[in-house]
Amino acid sequence: MTQFAQNLAALRKRAGYTQETLAEALGVSRQAVGKWESGQGLPEASTLLTLADLLGCSLDQLMRQPLEDETVEAAGSEPDAADNPAADWAVFVQHMNRFAFQIALGVVLVLVGVALTVAAAAFFPDSGAVALPLLVLVACAVFNFVFAGLDHGNFQRAYPIQPPCPYPDEEAEFDARFRGGMAAAVSGVLVSVVLLVAAAVLFEHDEFILTLAVAGFFLLLAACVGVMVWLGIRHSMYHPEPERSKTSRDVSGIIMLLATALYLLLGFCGNLWHPGWVVFPVAGILCAIIDKTSD
Repeated sequence: MTQFAQNLAALRKRAGYTQETLAEALGVSRQAVGKWESGQGLPEASTLLTLADLLGCSLDQLMRQPLEDETVEAAGSEPDAADNPAADWAVFVQHMNRFAFQIALGVVLVLVGVALTVAAAAFFPDSGAVALPLLVLVACAVFNFVFAGLDHGNFQRAYPIQPPCPYPDEEAEFDARFRGGMAAAVSGVLVSVVLLVAAAVLFEHDEFILTLAVAGFFLLLAACVGVMVWLGIRHSMYHPEPERSKTSRDVSGIIMLLATALYLLLGFCGNLWHPGWVVFPVAGILCAIIDKTSD
């Protein structure tokens, strides 16, 4: 006869989890955890292995062995969250990974909207609906930002203290990926600028091709800046203030520098002073987003 329902509740409390935080760490609903503890169901085999790791026990202890009296008594009182840093870290990482993806997706949507609007202007120069793709994608991005921001605010109220990473090797591994990813993303932006300048020189008198080149530039920029934002937010998981603020300032400085360089190149090489000004409001939006995510 399985002892799973009784053991789960006791081991969960001993490990410092609530039903909600354990559900977040496992990627399931709180209702699922509640059903397991009431004996109305069992998790899948792969979930059982993860569950045993999170609770610091073996599968036999979780499923079959009756718990010692002292274990049950200890589970009757809520433990200090600081006693289980791995549990806090697992919940924090899951939330921040989701938050980073949502913010990066919103940034990508804005830039893709600019690219589609520029491309539409090339094919339909006299149409008043060329700005429709930008308006639609900006609306989607704003919805995404608001939803992610509210969710992040609720999480920060529930967990006001950011837990430190309990795994030094994991932090060092991420730092290496961060450096490589940021270098690749910045290099990608520079390459896209070079391609745009080359298109401006080769197709100086072909406004249609030049406009499509600008649209392609914004598509490449969307991918590169999306990666930068995603990495920047995840960097804040491992390096809270003051390093986090410095990272956001560095990324914002790079964005504004590239925006200025792009505007000058578009103006001098392609005589696109008028449509080129759009890089500044887009860059400002991106910097504001990055600065907000570092709060």
